[in-house]
Amino acid sequence: MPKQKVIIVGAGLAGLTAAWELDQAGHEVVVIEAQRRPGGRVLTLREGFTPGMSAEAGAMSFSDSYRNLLYYARLFQIPYQPLATAAVRSAGQSDLYHLRGKRIRAGADGMVDWPFDLTSEERELGQTGILQKYILSAFEGAGDPTPPFTFPDWVKPYDQKTLLDLASERGASPGARELIHSTFWFAGAGNKESAAACLLADLWLFYRGQTAYGFPGGSDALPLAFASRLREQIRYGTEVIRIEQFNDRVEVVVKAGDVLDRLAADRIICAIPFSVLRHIEIAPPFSAAKREVVSSLEYNPVTRVYLQVRERFWESEGVMGGAKTDLPIGQVQEHPIFRTSKDGHRALLESHARGDTALALDAMAEEDRLRFVLAEMQKVHPGVDRYYEGGQSKSWQDDPWARGGYSLFRPGQMTTWLPRIVRPEGRIHFAGEHTSIFPDTMEGAIESGLRAAHEVNDVS
Repeated sequence: MPKQKVIIVGAGLAGLTAAWELDQAGHEVVVIEAQRRPGGRVLTLREGFTPGMSAEAGAMSFSDSYRNLLYYARLFQIPYQPLATAAVRSAGQSDLYHLRGKRIRAGADGMVDWPFDLTSEERELGQTGILQKYILSAFEGAGDPTPPFTFPDWVKPYDQKTLLDLASERGASPGARELIHSTFWFAGAGNKESAAACLLADLWLFYRGQTAYGFPGGSDALPLAFASRLREQIRYGTEVIRIEQFNDRVEVVVKAGDVLDRLAADRIICAIPFSVLRHIEIAPPFSAAKREVVSSLEYNPVTRVYLQVRERFWESEGVMGGAKTDLPIGQVQEHPIFRTSKDGHRALLESHARGDTALALDAMAEEDRLRFVLAEMQKVHPGVDRYYEGGQSKSWQDDPWARGGYSLFRPGQMTTWLPRIVRPEGRIHFAGEHTSIFPDTMEGAIESGLRAAHEVNDVS
């Protein structure tokens, strides 16, 4: 097999996977990364908190269905643990909600008096039963969608509708649709996103009885493991500003500080979001079909705000730190995900806002944003202001190397756009969660890196 020189743009999980696989196959690999860290939208925050504290700003969890991720976790011997352990949730803590202006905690039996106009049958079904009847039943008779790089036929009809459209077709009342939208983390974009994207990326990978896991050392353990093995093959702090393609090679113009450089290679893998790629000069331009998807693919806004508190005071009430809400702060999440002795009694309460609510938070100055989230958090956890020690936030759309939280496929776009997104343009190949049938996941990013590496190997 002839050895090729391959430039990979982006050291997120997609780019790192492609780089690792091509390096193992004997190719010469150079990874260009604009930031001074690997991981892309896998980011564990540690700076700015009390020593020992950390929070996830990007990807957080995975399941048994993350086959490729688990392969690398085992290969690199990275410890991971189930999220149901005592290190995550103490026994006896009740689920907590804030919906339609009411603070609601689940009863001792786990039952919730939902403030929605549900039918008598839906009240009997409960939250889990409603999900099964109106959403998960779509999987009946479905095959395994996880063979490499394949968009399964059974899910294609669901690309023509949103998740809430699907629930409505299956008989969900308006109240049941509101319950789905407000209390399941995956349904936050349920009235905008293709149901096919949600069914594959969220529900197939998590809601069929699999165990959910996390990395106790932080989600960045995986990209750091790749990066520690690739070492000097990654050029950090280097921005790609132009890509030029010729009959026999490709070249990139890069900028590190004030210094411009030009690198040549046989192939390029673009493993960055299209929201970033659309700001790079391409010569000659991509085909019209590729230009359309590069310029038009949406990225859902995500803003995460973290409040540090000196004590997990909610435990005395017997409730979870995390909560599902319809408040402007979105979903509440407790960090660190895994408790250790280093945390002491401290914790972080996160406001995880998406879509328009994220943009509303972005419009505020940082201190105003923290004050607003603290005031809204009072509705979920009364008295939080007495324990508050400070905080910080992460806006993914304000990050110039992400420009959004994750790709958002509108109805009809997966079936029509994915073939165009994946297709190489001459010597230029594409990877990233937006190029996978599992968008918005670490598994999708890793799978896409494998696919791109296979493409390069196949033309060697």
